[in-house]
Order: sequence, then C-alpha cells, then structure tokens
Amino acid sequence: METRNYELMFIVNPELSNEDLDSVLQRVQRYLATANAHIYSFKSWGMRRLAYTLKGFRDGRYYLVQFATSSDTVNELDRDLRIVEGVLRHLITRMEDSQVPETGESVIETEVSEAAPEPEAAPAETEAAETEPAEVTETPEASEEA
Repeated sequence: METRNYELMFIVNPELSNEDLDSVLQRVQRYLATANAHIYSFKSWGMRRLAYTLKGFRDGRYYLVQFATSSDTVNELDRDLRIVEGVLRHLITRMEDSQVPETGESVIETEVSEAAPEPEAAPAETEAAETEPAEVTETPEASEEA
C-alpha cells in the first residue's frame, strides 16, 4: 500500500479537564503509532474562538497533526475520531509532497498556549480611533429641504 502525506486538524472540547484532554491527545497519537504512521508534527494551536456555535461551544482547542500513512489508516482514523467524545470536529486532508516538512524522524511538538487570543479590531475601526472626527457641515440645500 502506498504511503501518502496527510494533515489532520481537530478541535477539542474546551471544557475538558487536563486528564481528559491528555487522554484524547494520547488516543490520536497511539492510533497513529499503532498504524505505523510517520508523524512530522503534532502542534497545539491553543484556544480559539469558533466561527459559529459547535455542539453548544463558542471556543475550542485546536490541534494540527502532519503525518504519512496509507489511505486505509486514514479512513479508520476518520471513523475513530467521529466517536471520540472530546473531539468536536475534525478534518483530514491530503498534503502535496511540496508541503511536507523535511525532517528525517517523527516529531511530536506540543506547543500549548491555552490563553484565548486577543480579538483583532477591524482596520476601519482602528483607523477611525486614531484620527480625529471630521467636522460636519451642512450645505444650504440640505437645510432648506428639512
């Protein structure tokens, strides 16, 4: 069976205890290890705001895994992640060969930054806050119509 490169993005319930979170992460790592998958990276993107409410949650813990394995393993991983209670949503995509990190051995990086990101202000709001308000002047035509 041909080995291909994949990327797994999954969102975990933000209210899980540390023990339950470790259990979910170890389950994904253990599954890939037993399937003889080559893990390029396993990164935590931290807590982020969801675009819409998902299973009653507005926030979620994001994780990104890059790995190489057979397509049968990916199908089984997809099926397994659907039944894991702590996983809110997941997506597995096939990576192009040019996107694969060039590391010789499996790497597991868990960069945990659990703090919620600062909300970014829209550029229009930022510019308006930095400039003084423009003066409003009425034209004679506008005052006659009123």
